[in-house]
Amino acid sequence: MPNQWDIRRVLILLTRSWWWPVGIGLASVMAAKLYLRYTTSIYKSDATIQIELERSSLVKSNQGSMGGFISMENIADSYVELFMTYDLVQQAVRELKLDWEVYSLGKVGRSLIFPTPFWIEAADTLLINGQNFWGLFPIEVEIYEGQRDFIIRKNDSVFCKGKVGEWVQCGNGKLRITSAREDGSFPFGDFLIERQPERIAISSWQRKVSVTPKRGLTAWLISVTDISPSRAQSFLQKLLEHAREYERGLRQVYYQKAIQYIDTLLLVVKEDLDKAHDSLFRKEQKTDMPFVETRRERAIELFSQIDAQKLGKPEEEALQALEAQLSRLLKELQGSPEAVLYPISVLPSTPTELRPVIESINQLIERRELLMQRYTPTSPPLLSLRQTLLKNLQHLEYLISELRRLNAEQLRKQRQEWIQKRKQIYEDIFSKRQFSLQEEDVILRQSIYKSLLEKKIEYSIEKEAISSAIRITQPPTFIAAPISPNPIQVYVIGIFLGIVIGVGGVLLWHLINQKVSYRSDIEGLSPIPVIGELPYAKGQKGVFPFSRLQIEVLRSLRSALGFLWEENSPRVLIVTSTVSGEGKSFVARGMAYAYALSGYRVLLIDTDLRRATISHEVGVLDKGLSLLLAAPSQVSHPEEYIVPMGREGLYFLSSGPIPPNPTELLDSPFLSRLIQSLSDRFDYFVLDTSPIGLVPDTLSVMRNLPSSVTLYVFRAEYSRIPFLKHLEEMIKIHRLQKVYLLFNGTRLSRPRYGYGYGYGYYGNGYSRRYYGTSTGSPSVWRRIRELLPV
Repeated sequence: MPNQWDIRRVLILLTRSWWWPVGIGLASVMAAKLYLRYTTSIYKSDATIQIELERSSLVKSNQGSMGGFISMENIADSYVELFMTYDLVQQAVRELKLDWEVYSLGKVGRSLIFPTPFWIEAADTLLINGQNFWGLFPIEVEIYEGQRDFIIRKNDSVFCKGKVGEWVQCGNGKLRITSAREDGSFPFGDFLIERQPERIAISSWQRKVSVTPKRGLTAWLISVTDISPSRAQSFLQKLLEHAREYERGLRQVYYQKAIQYIDTLLLVVKEDLDKAHDSLFRKEQKTDMPFVETRRERAIELFSQIDAQKLGKPEEEALQALEAQLSRLLKELQGSPEAVLYPISVLPSTPTELRPVIESINQLIERRELLMQRYTPTSPPLLSLRQTLLKNLQHLEYLISELRRLNAEQLRKQRQEWIQKRKQIYEDIFSKRQFSLQEEDVILRQSIYKSLLEKKIEYSIEKEAISSAIRITQPPTFIAAPISPNPIQVYVIGIFLGIVIGVGGVLLWHLINQKVSYRSDIEGLSPIPVIGELPYAKGQKGVFPFSRLQIEVLRSLRSALGFLWEENSPRVLIVTSTVSGEGKSFVARGMAYAYALSGYRVLLIDTDLRRATISHEVGVLDKGLSLLLAAPSQVSHPEEYIVPMGREGLYFLSSGPIPPNPTELLDSPFLSRLIQSLSDRFDYFVLDTSPIGLVPDTLSVMRNLPSSVTLYVFRAEYSRIPFLKHLEEMIKIHRLQKVYLLFNGTRLSRPRYGYGYGYGYYGNGYSRRYYGTSTGSPSVWRRIRELLPV
């Protein structure tokens, strides 16, 4: 796949495959032309109206005032539906008789005639061949010029004849064709008459009407689309005429509905107002509303008294201090017997119940201090005193916990009493609020009742003086150009799609065909060096079918290969490829021919023992290399198998008869010995081998001739990219040396980077001028291609 893309390569690729996008583009243009020719054109007629509803009290303003009954958005929706109302469209369809369509038949297609040129009058019960006449449509009518005769037929079956304007017997009744024109004239020719049921025609015309806002909700654009511009204009004109009267009646209905709705609301509000008065009175009696404030003041006073009776914080702090001192004394007393004990301090807030116990403990502590001065800590008096002190401390600890429990119980009872009083306070507050809300509800209902009475009087006055709010600011237009399909748009889209599909197809095909066209691409993909490229030549025949440009390239390639051989070994050039058809044999003959042009003695050996392309072209098949390799001891003079090729210094050794074991023959050392024995007679040996990707014959030859140079042929736009991957694997596996790639079959119109081998820079024109074969001025197409940046 190409590894490099630029605008230059894309342009060259498109110039080579120009017929593809051009062909698809022309096909798209023809398709667009056929589409425009046979499709039905759609025309549109527009009209602009102004809806003046701002002064109507029935409609709310955009700011949402309190006076309106219906919002402007709802009114706008009703006006959108107004122009598509069944009754309104029915009036326009009946007046214009749009359920009846007359088409003029031509050689190709048909065209609508509007206004309708004639009518067919018949009874609803008219039967023709057992079928109702009005159920036979569409029918064909042919009116002859001069005689004013007509024929009515259905599917080439004539069922009525006569003269226009006269009653004619047809089936079980009579019918007549009358003129619809003011002057009473009749058209002549073939006509197709289609008649739809009225409801289907009305439904069809409803779908053709569209209403869109133009400026806010007051200016609207009314549009009608149809296959006839004049019919669309006439229908829209009728629609607007009837819409004004229909809209006035619609607004009167709105007013009447509003008044009726207000009456219903007045009854509901009056009933609710009476219920609200009664409920307010009962609520006032039930909750004793005059005494609510008095109960609230008493409850707050009681709450203050209860809150003052809670345990004070100083007493709690005194108990905490006593617990801390008690804990310290117990810890010291239970610890070291020699510990110094300090008396318990008494705070002003210390409960009186605890003071006697504390004083007795302090006395025991003082007595212990006196005995500590006389006795040892382990003496019996101190031990007895220590036990007494411990009992008093534990008793004090019990009193403190019991006092805490009593305080907590008292606080719990006070809180319960306080909760009950608080509940009464909130119930009174809630009752007062409910009473206030009910009182406000009564006042609100009174105001609503008064407002509804005023609005009813206002709507009754406006209803009697109502007028249409529709004002036509732009009458229906007549536009001769269709809106669909748009010819310019269709052609532009067709050409654009043709170019995109054409160009995309060329590029996509170039990407997915897995072939290489440019030397710059293969240089990035090849695992071996690219030594050159050989141009393509068309129309050459013979054993040496080389153009003069190709000969120049072969000479350059010959010079490049001259530096690759070792000095003391035979100069052997092996030419191979992956598959057949890549130009392997062509390149082998070309290289042999190029060496012969320089005066060297060259032996071209056809080592393709399976196909032998060169041997077939030269016509030497009875003896050759296969015989020399199969029985080398029986051949004393191998020169007898070598034949000249029509060029001085150029000789050929054919492949010989096809052997049953070509791989084994080429794998033997006799080929190397043969070339070594002939090296004193020939300067170069060119070997045309089998395709390396199909059979292993070439690998045997390359293994027996390690000093040889291998030329791997890769053909442009023929060889596939996976061939290079296969070549890379074979080089790694068999450790091949001196393998070079020749890019064969390139065209001069392709991009190349560098000079190549003489031809790339100058081009084919240089070859013609150099050899004196110029054919005159270049063609027009070549001049166009020279203008491209390629």
